[in-house]
Amino acid sequence: MPDTRPQNSTVFEENIGVLQDEINLAAQWGRPSILLAVNKSKFGEAKAVRALESQLKKRGQNVVHIVVNNDRADVPHLIQASPAPADTVFFVSNLDWGGGLDGKDAYRALNLYRELFIENRIKVVFWLTTKEAARVARHAPDFWAFRHHFIEFASPRAAIASRLPAGVLLWGLQSSVDTFDSLDERIRAREGILAKLPQNMESLSTRLDLFYNLGYLYWQLGDTSKASQALRAGLDLTGDLPLPDIRSRLLSGMGVMQYESKDYSLAIENFKAALEQTPTSSSLMVNLSAACCMLGRNQEAGTIGKRALRGSSEEALIWNRMGYIYTAMGKLDEAIECMLRATQLAPRSPAYHESVAVVYSVVERRDESQHHIDLARQLAGDETPVWIEVYTEAINGNEENACQLLEAAIRAGQISRPEARRD
Repeated sequence: MPDTRPQNSTVFEENIGVLQDEINLAAQWGRPSILLAVNKSKFGEAKAVRALESQLKKRGQNVVHIVVNNDRADVPHLIQASPAPADTVFFVSNLDWGGGLDGKDAYRALNLYRELFIENRIKVVFWLTTKEAARVARHAPDFWAFRHHFIEFASPRAAIASRLPAGVLLWGLQSSVDTFDSLDERIRAREGILAKLPQNMESLSTRLDLFYNLGYLYWQLGDTSKASQALRAGLDLTGDLPLPDIRSRLLSGMGVMQYESKDYSLAIENFKAALEQTPTSSSLMVNLSAACCMLGRNQEAGTIGKRALRGSSEEALIWNRMGYIYTAMGKLDEAIECMLRATQLAPRSPAYHESVAVVYSVVERRDESQHHIDLARQLAGDETPVWIEVYTEAINGNEENACQLLEAAIRAGQISRPEARRD
């Protein structure tokens, strides 16, 4: 029978096996081993780190993680100072956070003190992004020549896709105020108004707004079928009339429905059609960027995202959403920059600090992550949103506690299940 396993999975397993074999041979012969493992995303890196560490521990080997930051940039001396036994394997990550005025201190230290790896017979895996790998060759050429093996991992799209749910998309009504408490009440009120409106041109604008509102509210409720029906009814009502604003919003809403059903190609068509109606809408550009990202069209997603940021340079929400999209691309530097900009533009919003905390946790900058969680809690005051507690548990590695808190919040009606799924 033919091998039906995904090709990326096979290559991944082979790469883990190569790294493990290199480390085992170094341990057997008492020699150093400098291994460079390159991933196209931080999510792929995290998967590879877990897999290799698990295999090494099964063989009784100890793993010590060294996460580079401004204060911990001299990797050779950090390893030399570590009281580690002979069977230790060092995992080094985040070279690009290596301090100095130009951020290159970590690379310079590798180049200057490369002999320490050989003299101390160090077994080390450098976990690198593609950008970091290029910078090692450029800024630490002598160290680069010392490497024993270079492994490049693929970046499976599925791992990225799972990181960008429909909650990242933007609607024109997300900040709207409503006098009714529940979604059901809001829907009934609008359907009641719609039923009473006369079928004439004077009421057309009101009817179109109601269809769009109903599409959004049904989507919030988790009923994408009724949401699509309402949005389609609105689009049919516009016909060939010159109504660019409302037609754009309805087309974007349809794009959201298709995105959520994972029909990203059709979502892109609708987002592009909506942009033809309102070409300067940064919210639409964010939605289009997200859909392109989900199909692995990252260069296109980045170009569209930059247009969105230029068009709304003072709008915190646009910067925040682009931060999520850059995170899904594995471009963590750009993601953190965007999310920090959002906190500067809306300094009293706890939600933007939560976002920064989550991305800092991805690159294992736990102090910064905790700092922003603390800021979010402080800004929230006495009524701390349950999301802050969920994120805190998840960031600290307590995934079971985070899930329990989330389930309890759903049962208590603090969060809806669709909202949790889209976060």
